[in-house]
Amino acid sequence: MTDKVDAFIAAAEALARAANADYPGLHEAESVPEELWAKLSEAGLLGLRVPSEYGGAALDLEDVGRIARAFARASGNQGLVTTWLGHNLMADWVIGHFGNADKQAALFPKLATGAATIAFAVSEPGAGAHPKKLSATAREDGGQWRLNGAKAYVTNGPIATHLAIVAITNAGAPGRKAFGAFLVPKDAPGLTIRPSEHVDFLKPNGHASLDLEDVIVPASARLGAEGDIYPLMVKPLRDHEDRVGAWSRLGAFEYLVSKLAVLPDGAMHAGGIAARLLAVATMLEHDKTDKGLLAVRAIFEDIRAQVALADLAALDPEAQALARDLDKLGGVARYAVEAKFQALGRSIANCA
Repeated sequence: MTDKVDAFIAAAEALARAANADYPGLHEAESVPEELWAKLSEAGLLGLRVPSEYGGAALDLEDVGRIARAFARASGNQGLVTTWLGHNLMADWVIGHFGNADKQAALFPKLATGAATIAFAVSEPGAGAHPKKLSATAREDGGQWRLNGAKAYVTNGPIATHLAIVAITNAGAPGRKAFGAFLVPKDAPGLTIRPSEHVDFLKPNGHASLDLEDVIVPASARLGAEGDIYPLMVKPLRDHEDRVGAWSRLGAFEYLVSKLAVLPDGAMHAGGIAARLLAVATMLEHDKTDKGLLAVRAIFEDIRAQVALADLAALDPEAQALARDLDKLGGVARYAVEAKFQALGRSIANCA
């Protein structure tokens, strides 16, 4: 690690400890306090993936992951870390990878300070993010696009200044669906943003539901190249998020273990979990392959089971909330993880 990354780690740890002292009950709050967001901005922690020419730190993904680990380990609040991490990842992914030069010049400076935040809207009510089940549409209309439909479970949706909305661009045409992504300001006419009613964990991170009723955006709002954006933007983002998110979960479990270790007769139980976390840390540092990340997920599954056996009721409310959040996070996008386990199993069977 560089001195710059070490400095960001120290800043994240200091802010995490101060947040725990200054904002009691943060694990039950509906959003990150504005004062805390401002402190993250002042420390440069909101522009980690923004290019340096726009005021960011231009860190690589692994270094952001290392900072996320430290932030989670010091705060014990996965919701706070998720809000912060989502902001940094979407700035890089949506604008850095799929925004043109004009969008980058307009938004990167604001993203670097937290004056702007982007939320990514793919999932839909009752459909999840599976492309065959998505139904929101974007239709060309006189050089503009008209968006209709609904989105759900939009992470950071309540605080977003812009939404990157994925919608079908060839609705009604024969054959396979094609998708586009469109950058929509939060105050666009026809766009309604509502707090999600079905996400009861990861506080103070907020999730939103979107209603799109004839939302009209210019042609320039389209992100990336023409054609189907789903395999280019949506599918790779899952692995992108999984890799850096694994660092965050590592730090959160390390915090939880420190709480379990001081319980009566908790040292042995905590030690077994800590040994597994050492394996996760080693793999994240040295194995960057997809199979390595899958192995990390498998170890996390084992750790979830071990944590469930602990006397969680003896923990303080903040640690109990963290244990709950980590357990529920393990069930997010479960189908995608299980599909990867099955594919690995089939490859082994084919070699037998």
